[in-house]
Amino acid sequence: MTDDEALKVLVGLGDSTRFDIFRNVQLAPGLSPSDLKSEKSASTISHHFKLLVDAGVLETMRDGKHVRYRIHSGAMINFAKWAAEQAELGTLDDLAKYLADNPT
Repeated sequence: MTDDEALKVLVGLGDSTRFDIFRNVQLAPGLSPSDLKSEKSASTISHHFKLLVDAGVLETMRDGKHVRYRIHSGAMINFAKWAAEQAELGTLDDLAKYLADNPT
C-alpha cells in the first residue's frame, strides 16, 4: 500500500459518522444505508457510504435492486501491513535516537 492509499483510508475513517458506519458494517456484513438508524438524512448516510467505498474501506454487493456493503478485507489487510511497517520504522527511529542520545 502506498502512502497515498493509506491516507485515503485514514481520511475515510477519520470522520466519526463514517467510522460508525464502518464499525456497523464490520459487525453486520451486508448492511445497506437504509438498515442504519440515524439522525442524519438518508442522502447524507449514502454519501458517507460512497466516501468509504472511494477510500477503499468498503466494497459493494448487489442484492437485487439493493446495494449492500461489506468491509474490503484485502484493502484493510494491506492497510494493517502498512501501519505495522510505519510503527516498526518509528520504533527503530526512536531506538536509534535513544541510543544516540544515551551513549554507554
